[in-house]
Amino acid sequence: MKVYVGKFRYVYDGETEVIVATTQSRIEQELVKRAQQYVEHFDEEDREQMVGNPTTFDEYQQLGWDNEWYGLDWVLCNVQSDKHILTHAMETI
Repeated sequence: MKVYVGKFRYVYDGETEVIVATTQSRIEQELVKRAQQYVEHFDEEDREQMVGNPTTFDEYQQLGWDNEWYGLDWVLCNVQSDKHILTHAMETI
């Protein structure tokens, strides 16, 4: 079995949220949701730094990196035992 493990990492403090999904589109969708929640609380000055209107995973990923706000990343993991799936996910982080 394969799972996708996503990380949403806040640059300012290094805190990381972990997300697990079974498809690439789902992991990217969940990471985009986190990024949208992050930027919806921006003030006008920070919103001016947003070039265009990001909608895709790649656009939100680039936005976070360019402005040093957050990092979005995911990896594909093979789960090869009966252990709880989060054990495997946490090992990839």
